[in-house]
Amino acid sequence: MDKRWSIYIDIEGFGARYDQTMAALIPLNALMEGIYLVGSKKYNDDVNRLFAHQFGDGFVIVSCFEEERLDRATSIAIALMRHVLASGGLAKASISEGGFSDIKSCYPKPVTDYEHDGVVSIGAGLMTIIPVMGTALINAVAVDKRSPSGSLLTIDSTNKDRISSNFQSNGIENNLHSINWLIGEHGLVSEILAESGLNMQSEEERVTTIKKYIKENKLKPSWIRTTCFEQKISI
Repeated sequence: MDKRWSIYIDIEGFGARYDQTMAALIPLNALMEGIYLVGSKKYNDDVNRLFAHQFGDGFVIVSCFEEERLDRATSIAIALMRHVLASGGLAKASISEGGFSDIKSCYPKPVTDYEHDGVVSIGAGLMTIIPVMGTALINAVAVDKRSPSGSLLTIDSTNKDRISSNFQSNGIENNLHSINWLIGEHGLVSEILAESGLNMQSEEERVTTIKKYIKENKLKPSWIRTTCFEQKISI
């Protein structure tokens, strides 16, 4: 069974902030930029390369091969969440694994006959299609849906022993573990940030930025409690 690791990551509060201005697009742009930089500068070889696909305000990122440890996936997710935070926004991410493949040949012939680079003309309009699908996306989204509201990095508890003890994690509801993406410095995270050219903040700056986000946005008390508790900060 194909078990490549996968990260599903999206922007917190995108729908509430989307009002045809750049307010919601700034963190989305940061996420998109971050994935591009990590994939093109840090992990650009045939073994460690990444595959990323956009779904609305989120992306699924999939490894090329199965990996016994999930430290690289965890480090990439943390680096991207910190890069988004530095832009003034927040992200939420979940890690799982599964298969991922090209399914375009399974689509109806009247569509694929006229498809070009994922775009199909439908009269005077357009249809865009996603050529890939798999359990890597389905499983990561399933972890995301089981996660409580908040800016969290989550993983199924069955995989908690596959990440280094250097990452602070805490068992939460629905058989999940929450990994602290805000506090602490990790060698591989710092390496990814530096070599990819992502925005880097000190721990103090990260805490200040997330507190500023909470202060300036209308957020549910449960969202604030969960986010602050899991990231070990006080408001």
